[in-house]
Formats: sequence, structure tokens, C-alpha cells
Amino acid sequence: MKILSLSLLFLLAATVSQARPSLPVPKLIEQFLTSTNIIEDEAELLEKQKLAISYPNCRSWHLGVETSNIINFPTVPANCKDYVEDYLTSEQYRADSKTVCKEAYFYAKGLALKNDTVNVWIFDLDETLLSNVPFYAQYGYGTEKPDPNAFNKWLEAGEAPVLPETLHLYQNVQELGIEPVLLTERYQDLAEVTLKNLEAAGFTYWRQILFKPTDSNTKISNFKSKERKKLVRSGYTIIGNIGDQWADLVKDSPGRRTFKLPNPLYYKN
Repeated sequence: MKILSLSLLFLLAATVSQARPSLPVPKLIEQFLTSTNIIEDEAELLEKQKLAISYPNCRSWHLGVETSNIINFPTVPANCKDYVEDYLTSEQYRADSKTVCKEAYFYAKGLALKNDTVNVWIFDLDETLLSNVPFYAQYGYGTEKPDPNAFNKWLEAGEAPVLPETLHLYQNVQELGIEPVLLTERYQDLAEVTLKNLEAAGFTYWRQILFKPTDSNTKISNFKSKERKKLVRSGYTIIGNIGDQWADLVKDSPGRRTFKLPNPLYYKN
């Protein structure tokens, strides 16, 4: 269709150029590309995606974040606040998460599991099982750096809502005979309130849940890699691993296959 449209455009340009030599062809093309029809097509696309506004530059920035080409950013770019808010509160965020979780389930369903090992699936916690979007909404959807004490108070309240697509995956892998293991960078002193939050959100069973030692300054990727190695050494087989940060999925013993959930709010390593 695009090829046909371009062919018609250049045919029209040639025809008009001959009939009206005073109007340059590039000017005609510019008028065509900014025509009402193009704008209406874009508006229709946005409506289908349930997104309110077009943010082409921020979409490209988001792609760079998810593919780990943009790293170590301290905050979301200020001009992308509306984009991030729009994305996280639209159907698109849930649809993207659902796509990842469906692929994870289809992968797990197709495996022939061994009976001489404990088959486990690693789940990250924040922005994987539970959402902190209500907290970050108070800080410009990631465009403002939050006070660490304020974030701790949010976690201590134990009111983080569930991410339903990952809950479905969590339930489905158990039906396949795979045990969930929760591996989080939350500190050990938040264990009690975190367990209550998880159970209230529908996560009522796990083989293990591993917290970061309260006095540890280890990078997330190093901490999680070390804990996964311990699991493997104790006889577990890591069938899969899902998280919202690449730090959840890299280095030693990541699992047979990893799955990255969308998160344009922040970057951790």
C-alpha cells in the first residue's frame, strides 16, 4: 500500500510539474505529507492504541531504553513526562506486558521437564509482580528524582497494586509443575510488609523468596547473579527468568530463557 501510494504521489508530482511549472515538486510532496488525510490516519492509529497524543521522539527514546541502548539515565527526559504517563496508563502497557507473559508461558508449556531436579522460574518483584506506578506518578512519572526515604515509606505502606499479566504467568507456570522463586532487590527489613502485600495481590505461594541483605551495597545484577548461582548449586534448574530491568536477567545463571517486561520509569544496574 505504501509503495502504491508513493508511486501515485510521484506520478501526481510529475503531472502537476508539467501542468504548473511554477510549483516545485518537493513543495508538492511536502504539502502531500502534511495533508489532512495523513493527520487523520495518525489520529486513527492513536485511537486504536488508546494513546492520546503522538510523541515520536519519546517513542524512540523508550525503544532505546527497552533494548538497553540507553542506559544509566538518572531520570526520564522532562519532555517525555506526558508520553510515559500516557503509556503507563493506557491499554498499550498492559498489552505489551501480556505479549511478554504469553511468550513466556508458551515457551514453558513446550518444555519436557525433568523429574530429577526442582524446576523453578525466577520472578523479580517491583514492576514485575507489583507496580510502583502510583508512587512515581507523584514524581512526574520518572522525570523527577524521588526522595529515597519517600520510596521506602511507600514500600512500608504495602499498598503496591498487582500487575495482572504477570500474576497470570505466575499461576500458569505452577500448573505446569514449575515452582516460583521470588528474587528482589528489596532489603530484608521489608520482608514482613512485602509478604503481606504479595499475598493481598494474589501471590500466595513461592518455593523461596530472596531479599537483599539490609547492609548490602552490592549492585543488583551482581546480587541476583550470586543468588541464582546458589540455587543452581543446590540442585535447582532455572527454567525461566522474568523482570523489568536488564539487571534482573544478566550475568551468571540467568536461566534457560529470560523475558524482559517494559519499564520506561527508571534504570537500575
